[in-house]
Amino acid sequence: MKRRWTVTICAAMVLSLIAGCMGGGNGGGGEGEGAGQGEGTQGVVSFSAFAPQLVRIENMDTNLFTKYVEEKVGIDIKWVLAPSEGANERKQLLLASGDYPEVFIHGDLTKEEQLKYGQQGVLIPLNDLIEQYGPNIKNTMNMIEEYTSEITAPDGNIYALPQVNECYHCMFSQKMWINAAWLEAVGMSMPTTTDEFYQVLKAFKEKDPNGNGVADEIPLSGFQNSWHGNIDGFLMNAFIYNNSEDYFTLENGKVDIAANKEQWREGLRYLNKLYADGLIDPAAFTQDEDALKQIANNANAPILGAYAAGHVAMGVQLLEDNNHADYHVVPPLKGPDGTQLAAYYPSIGRGQFAITNKASEEQRIAAIKLADLMATEEATIFSVFGPEGDYWRPSEAGELDFHGRPAKYTNVKEFSTVTTWNVSWDQLGPSVRTSEFRESFATPEDQFSIDGYEKRLFLATQLYEPHKPAEVYPLNIFMDPADAQESNRLRTTINDYIQEHLALFVTGNRNLDTDWDAYVKGLDGLGLEQYLAIYQKAYDALPK
Repeated sequence: MKRRWTVTICAAMVLSLIAGCMGGGNGGGGEGEGAGQGEGTQGVVSFSAFAPQLVRIENMDTNLFTKYVEEKVGIDIKWVLAPSEGANERKQLLLASGDYPEVFIHGDLTKEEQLKYGQQGVLIPLNDLIEQYGPNIKNTMNMIEEYTSEITAPDGNIYALPQVNECYHCMFSQKMWINAAWLEAVGMSMPTTTDEFYQVLKAFKEKDPNGNGVADEIPLSGFQNSWHGNIDGFLMNAFIYNNSEDYFTLENGKVDIAANKEQWREGLRYLNKLYADGLIDPAAFTQDEDALKQIANNANAPILGAYAAGHVAMGVQLLEDNNHADYHVVPPLKGPDGTQLAAYYPSIGRGQFAITNKASEEQRIAAIKLADLMATEEATIFSVFGPEGDYWRPSEAGELDFHGRPAKYTNVKEFSTVTTWNVSWDQLGPSVRTSEFRESFATPEDQFSIDGYEKRLFLATQLYEPHKPAEVYPLNIFMDPADAQESNRLRTTINDYIQEHLALFVTGNRNLDTDWDAYVKGLDGLGLEQYLAIYQKAYDALPK
């Protein structure tokens, strides 16, 4: 039976997996030879492969996981490496010039690129190779219901394989965190409605919850240009669905936009009320994550009541001797008309692994066998954490996972704190981290301990999952290349317009009564009808 990935799952090896994101700079692996390497000797198949050079991986040629896959599959990888900060530009240059490798191991290929270069014949269809040589890839298709539809282009071909990371807390990452110690200090409970949230913030402002006798409290703050630090993201979902990405709504298969609806205006009225009453930090619309951290970790006394963030450590630091445990998640709030939603972000990302038309038949078979190996649990844990021993081990009796069941794996050492290493690919390539894999790690019973952070996020997310809308427009979708070019242009213009006017309305620089109609008309004038038509066409073309 296929498993729906909206089932309650555990997840979040957060400190490890967030901190393990790509860094910039060149590593010691160097740049491999270009395409056309051909086959090696003594049964070893050689092919060139593109990937970013992560700053903390010392050498991709001598890397322990590289040696592992080369021995397992019988291959010799000739790396074509690009500095991670410029990897996307290098990839695009290679594809445009025709001087591309036989394989992309981590190509970060958009749906537009997959379809464009697939139809041009640059990327070959993987369907038959998967059918013949990909039992583990097929197992992934069977385990995750949305997997096949996410990777299958409208022409029925699969041109790239993604990296699967069923990060539960990431799927519902538009969260709000509140100082529970302050709630106790002002004699109030966790807010459940927008009105209760207003009353709590008002009490934070007026009742000196930090007890220092100074009116230094900041009731609510956030930040821009990072992971869900915008306060409107969480709060608007009490009025109308808002993922802060494309503002799309979906009902009975019809694509629409939230930002011109009356419910959106009511949400703006609520935010404007908070702002006018001094409950929203004015810096929330301009500051970055580092600036929020300074507020959240004020040395003299806690001064921050609540903040929006993908996870709590984006604000208050996780230290043994500070007040990080005081900050609890705010469940989705119920709005005046009963709306109570949580934004949902699917966890199948862009295409990473692809084979180009420069690969011979033997290279194609070897390459798909590499991808199939990486779909196994054995290779997945090696590719992310290295071999058994230094960073992980099999769990022992008495060690329990998030659900209180016997754990399968235990982290020995926190790998995200390591400056350089050469034992794994550090999240490169088409690995498959299912929810079952992620939830099989041991975790302390105390969610507020430093080591219990992933359990803390897991339990917080359980409060959000029940409020996922019945229909959600996909964040990444295949569309005709010509449509994709136009939609990208319109998306940038429309999103900038929505975000600019959101700040203007909230801060009172635009009036929601006298300026609303002009705002809606201006949105129409940017090509909204055409924009929605393009995305409706793409949605209608999805495999049903």
